[in-house]
Amino acid sequence: MVKAVLERVSSSAHARETLTPLSAIRKRAAKVSNLWIFDSPKNNRRLTVSGDVPFMHLVLLEGDTSVAGYELVDDPFKVASNSDAGYVRVRSRDGAEHWIVIARSGRSSSGKERDPSIPEGLREKALSAGVEVHVRSELELLGKEVFLDNWLMLCAIMTRVKAYPTYRETELFLALMSRHSGLRVQDVLADARADRSIMLAVVARALQDGTVHTDLTRRLFGTHSQLERVRS
Repeated sequence: MVKAVLERVSSSAHARETLTPLSAIRKRAAKVSNLWIFDSPKNNRRLTVSGDVPFMHLVLLEGDTSVAGYELVDDPFKVASNSDAGYVRVRSRDGAEHWIVIARSGRSSSGKERDPSIPEGLREKALSAGVEVHVRSELELLGKEVFLDNWLMLCAIMTRVKAYPTYRETELFLALMSRHSGLRVQDVLADARADRSIMLAVVARALQDGTVHTDLTRRLFGTHSQLERVRS
């Protein structure tokens, strides 16, 4: 299901790539991790991500309303090199910044799960920059299956209409939400003046920006999802 939401690689030049898919495939050589070609709505760029765990952590960042954007620095997924200096630079909406290293936890010689470590060089770099660096592994994904599923779909919804203007649907949506404290998704889509696909993307963007809220942690997103206006 995860792969089903990814869009086909097109020739459009709407975003800068970290690596082209073909070059990434060639440089991976004998590595067996999955390669994801992901259009990030939050960054408005196409990302080449090696490995399921890194990909899912980036999807979590897409759904984190406190995150303004993120940047892949120096090949954090080791697609093109064996560098230990790669990390993800995360920018918060309040202007703060932190870095994350994504890796599998692995197991110690005794068979117990072992947290991946932060490379010493990266730790020193973060210290000199005055930012915190955190490690993320598959362990932090436990219990977030519904949230991940929802944001895979919401990202796909935004990606599919990114080439179309959204100003009309945005105006209609804002007007609806200004008159109501809460509406179901199907109520928003019922406006005959709106393109339903674009309106869905406007709803997804509002959820990503944190201007509206619905339960994406315990319930799958759908037409019966209740949208609530977030008061600033």
